[in-house]
Amino acid sequence: MPVPSDVVGATVTDNAPLGTSITGWNAIFSGGASGTGSGSGNISQTINIPVGGLATYTITLNIPSGVTGNLSNTAVIAVPLGTTDPTPGNNTATDTDTPLRYQT
Repeated sequence: MPVPSDVVGATVTDNAPLGTSITGWNAIFSGGASGTGSGSGNISQTINIPVGGLATYTITLNIPSGVTGNLSNTAVIAVPLGTTDPTPGNNTATDTDTPLRYQT
């Protein structure tokens, strides 16, 4: 069975759901992980994660008034070629939410 190892050059991608846009995002790195800490627009960046490291992303999404129904957002991390990932099932995360409209 493969043993976990440091990953240098993993690619994180997160595209806004159809009809929306990512107006900003923040990343928090711990345990020696590193990458760009913030930005705007879809996420496509290279990060480094040592064994035991962690990268956590938070996005702010602009949802125009015409967008209805549930919104699903999926982020993916891909390891570089030649890297063996012993747990590839944890390389994708999806969040689904129902936007609420407030009238003033």
